[in-house]
Amino acid sequence: MNKKEKFRDLQEYKETHLNENYRNINLTIILIQPENSGNIGSICRIMKNFNFNKIVLFNPMVSIDNIFSYKTQGFAMHGKDILLNSELVKINSVNDHTTELKNYLVNFDLVLGTTAKGKHYSNLNRLSIFPEDFQIPISKKTLNIALLFGKESSGLTNEEISLTDILLRIPTSTTYPTLNLSHACGIILYELFKKLYVINIGRGKKPILLADKEDRITLYQFIENIIKILKIRKYKKNNAFLAFKNIFERAFMSKKEASMVTGLFSKLNSILEELNLYE
Repeated sequence: MNKKEKFRDLQEYKETHLNENYRNINLTIILIQPENSGNIGSICRIMKNFNFNKIVLFNPMVSIDNIFSYKTQGFAMHGKDILLNSELVKINSVNDHTTELKNYLVNFDLVLGTTAKGKHYSNLNRLSIFPEDFQIPISKKTLNIALLFGKESSGLTNEEISLTDILLRIPTSTTYPTLNLSHACGIILYELFKKLYVINIGRGKKPILLADKEDRITLYQFIENIIKILKIRKYKKNNAFLAFKNIFERAFMSKKEASMVTGLFSKLNSILEELNLYE
């Protein structure tokens, strides 16, 4: 690959892009009665990391002044715009909480809940799946999905969970299974991000360009030439070649790595030719 081709590849390279199958997915994070403004800010930050931007603070326990304070904005970092554009839903009476939440969730086609419990099947209301096992629906029209998190001190109540369609649980150590709210949100958003986006291998502004088929074929030709002159049975030669091929295929070599390894085997071929070991 010459410099011009390499530059073009780098210009066209995108580390992540939305899977076209999921272009109609519209995800909203709903924090139910959040108690800690720091967690709210941290969640806005993690949302920015994974390209989610809609958050609802449903009947927050923390004051509005604290929610939008400079301290909370500091927790949000570059997700500050998500925080400042968050939707606040205040409930006048505690007795109306579940009813108002139910009415609010009518706006969504699919409601996901979260729980730290659900390891045992005695409570059918808390039967859960792992985030990685959740299959995001493919829809030809806009599909509004809500992801609910309960308050830090107690999580979602049974009444709130009854309003969900699917319950998610993050597998953790039995020693201390309960995660911090923002950490739990980050893990689930990461799992959803992997499903919604096509992810290429890369590192920052200098992405790793994978070796293409032509690069690999060139390498395999040199390897095959060397194996041919080995004084071993034919089937062992075939197996040896397949072993090398399988190893390199699983390695997902970059173009640079493939070039270096190909250069090494090319040099070996040249040495063997000079020694007249080839027929």
